[in-house]
Amino acid sequence: MGTINFDFNFWTLSLLLLNFALALFVALSNRHKAAAEELQAVKSSLQNDIKSVQSDVKGIDRQVAEQGQRLATIESDVENGITKDDLSAVYNRINDTNKSIADQRESIGEMGGQLKEISKSMERLDQHLIELLRK
Repeated sequence: MGTINFDFNFWTLSLLLLNFALALFVALSNRHKAAAEELQAVKSSLQNDIKSVQSDVKGIDRQVAEQGQRLATIESDVENGITKDDLSAVYNRINDTNKSIADQRESIGEMGGQLKEISKSMERLDQHLIELLRK
């Protein structure tokens, strides 16, 4: 059997250390690149999520503004709406009108009675004139 000669000199040792250092550098560099790529992916994902949330917030803001306008319209309608005093005034006017109609009915009733009396007087006068003409 042959023997293996491990003859290390300065240049062999320096090449071995240089290869080891280069391998270590490449491994760390790839690890750093992977971490940077992962951070970039997380960053872009977060930016997309932020954009989505911002659009949702804009939608919610728009809905809140619409609800605010609706509420303002309702409040304006309530403030300018019919109140108890308005209804009371209408009720009083209706009652006054009913009283006026009742008074007019009484007046019409009295006038009807007067017209009946006038009609009877006219009939009597007509009868009297007819009798005078017959004689």
